[in-house]
Amino acid sequence: MSETSQTRPIAVLEVDGVLVLEDPMVPVIRTVVHACGNKWARSVQVPVAAPGIIARLAERFDIVWASAWSHNAHPALRDVLGVPAEPWPFLPVQFLKLPAIRAYAAGRPWVLIDDAIHHLGLVEDQPDGLLVPVDPGRGITAIDPEALRAELDRHLEKAAAGR
Repeated sequence: MSETSQTRPIAVLEVDGVLVLEDPMVPVIRTVVHACGNKWARSVQVPVAAPGIIARLAERFDIVWASAWSHNAHPALRDVLGVPAEPWPFLPVQFLKLPAIRAYAAGRPWVLIDDAIHHLGLVEDQPDGLLVPVDPGRGITAIDPEALRAELDRHLEKAAAGR
């Protein structure tokens, strides 16, 4: 049975520290990105491996942005990441992401890929999703989309068994 947008899990992506690195420890593409009809521009460093990882992630998850980049994330990063022209949804949150993710997910499983998960404070295991911290010097390069999906499936099975 194939998954639809109503059943696929959601991968929530932060931009800074995940796709745009300040002090990279991995090979990067240095470029200037634009949004808002070129009224907004920023010089960025994106991991060379990011486009391939994003493509594989999008095969297994519905992608949602949750970043200070807001509605600018998709148009600004579209070319450098090779993402579809149709923008992925964004959650208008920079902080307190978990309530916004849960409201958007509406019961669907999710993962949050963020370099600042430790800013959430002490957070217990999430029964409906996974917090996936990344090193801001490596960003998304540490993510294996296939392994992440398998980990999410195991986590959900374990949470369901514990009910």
